[in-house]
Amino acid sequence: MEKALSFSFQNAKRLQQIVNTVFKYGFGYILTRIGVVKFIPKIKTVDEKVSTPVRVRLMLEELGPTFVKLGQILSMRPDLLPEDYIMELKKLQDEVPGVDFPYIKSLIESELGKKLEDIFDYFEEQPKAAASIAQVHRARLKSKEEVVVKVQRPDIEKIINSDLEIMFHAARLLERYVPESRLYDPVGIVEEFSEEIKNELDFLREGWNVERFRKNFKGDDSVYVPKVYWEYTTKKILVMEYIDGIKIKDIKSIEEHGFSKKELAEKGIRAVLKQVFKHGFFHADPHGGNIILTKDGRIAFIDFGIMGRLDNFYKYKLLELIQGAISKNIDKVCDVLLEIGFIEGKIDYSRLRWDVEDVIERFYGKTLKEINMSEMLPQMLKLSQKHRVKVPSNLILLIKAVITAEGLGKELYPDFDIVSVAKPYVYELIISNYSPERVIKNAGEELRKFQKAIKGIPEIINKLNNKLAEDNIKIDFEYRGLEKFAFELSKMVNRLVIGIIVSAIIVASSLIIRANVGPMIFGISAIGMLGYMLAAFFGFMILISILRTG
Repeated sequence: MEKALSFSFQNAKRLQQIVNTVFKYGFGYILTRIGVVKFIPKIKTVDEKVSTPVRVRLMLEELGPTFVKLGQILSMRPDLLPEDYIMELKKLQDEVPGVDFPYIKSLIESELGKKLEDIFDYFEEQPKAAASIAQVHRARLKSKEEVVVKVQRPDIEKIINSDLEIMFHAARLLERYVPESRLYDPVGIVEEFSEEIKNELDFLREGWNVERFRKNFKGDDSVYVPKVYWEYTTKKILVMEYIDGIKIKDIKSIEEHGFSKKELAEKGIRAVLKQVFKHGFFHADPHGGNIILTKDGRIAFIDFGIMGRLDNFYKYKLLELIQGAISKNIDKVCDVLLEIGFIEGKIDYSRLRWDVEDVIERFYGKTLKEINMSEMLPQMLKLSQKHRVKVPSNLILLIKAVITAEGLGKELYPDFDIVSVAKPYVYELIISNYSPERVIKNAGEELRKFQKAIKGIPEIINKLNNKLAEDNIKIDFEYRGLEKFAFELSKMVNRLVIGIIVSAIIVASSLIIRANVGPMIFGISAIGMLGYMLAAFFGFMILISILRTG
């Protein structure tokens, strides 16, 4: 491999597999461009008549769990990929053959320090579901409680870490050798993905997510959250209460049991909106397979590996964004977009304003029922990407969650209107934002910041004083746009100097004439007359210069 890739990998064989697969699906030119030249294999590629998005999906599936997860995350990034790629990546299946039971039994016993028979009264050997990171088994504890046991696949953490290392180096090479890729921040994408997938590998973290979610919905009869059995939960094993019910995507079963699809759609969306606007802690992947309808009609969420968080700042900024869009306040929308994002370069505000107006015009004047959030939110993301305003990852998770939930709602009930369901939560947020308690709290926070700044002044002065005492202070100035001013100042000084010289000549000439210093012409000193003439000439030149330049 070229010196561009002269780093050591723990798994060189894995690197070779990735390179071979990339060439197989017709993307070898990318590796060639970034300097990978020694690994060009002579293998037959997939028929290039197959569309590029399809080849990307097939390639990711063949590359394995890490790349499948990356593709699934990218499928929710309309700001990065065209629609045809998004649609194809949504087809990525995170379903793989299950791991043999002896390994599962061995891992559980190793993690918990007990025999499987001493923990469970019954354990189903065949997995209920098998994904790229873990698989789930049904079981019954000795206490007769029905549970599901989520167990990590063998060596999955090692495989993912190796793949992430390769991804990071590839992203750096892309940014270095393919300048146009920098617009999409490949290294930043891999960093966000790395954090997300590593969180999924920690089942203790997922257990804490469940507990927090359960606490948030305490007292809400429309939502049910499973219990975590902490005594049997580790980083690689998660034991949760088994929920008997119908998956919300099973429309046929829902109809057979006589549930109202409209009520279910509204109940599910209300649960998502409550998470976002009230709790600030939300399930980031509320698709049909992750929501179960219990026998008594309650909504139950499962799989808490990916969760989003939204603090008050972003809640209220989103509120301002909605208000600005509804009232067609273009400047307000622009300001909020710049406040909530990270600006990476210069912003052409007039161009940004024009683009924002263009997006809002598409939805302005439509009824609430006609507004499609799955169209509007991605448009805002694309707009941010175009103007190099990087949106925080939690906001992207939020958009993903809202779009997924809206899609699920419309699948259940085609005339579903997410905006009308969201209105009560938006109004509640507006009221709370301008409530006396909120105003007082904000004032208190600002006062504390001011107080902290005031307290820091003596320390700053003390440090400055020490620097002065040690004669160790240095101030650097950078002049921009002062060249013309310096030139004009130089001309002014020159005129002033010439003016002083002219005055001196006049005074000296007058003294010479008064003293009758020879030679004399018509009884007047010739030297004195010459001095007057020189003074008149220089004075006239200064006058002309001043009149010409104003």
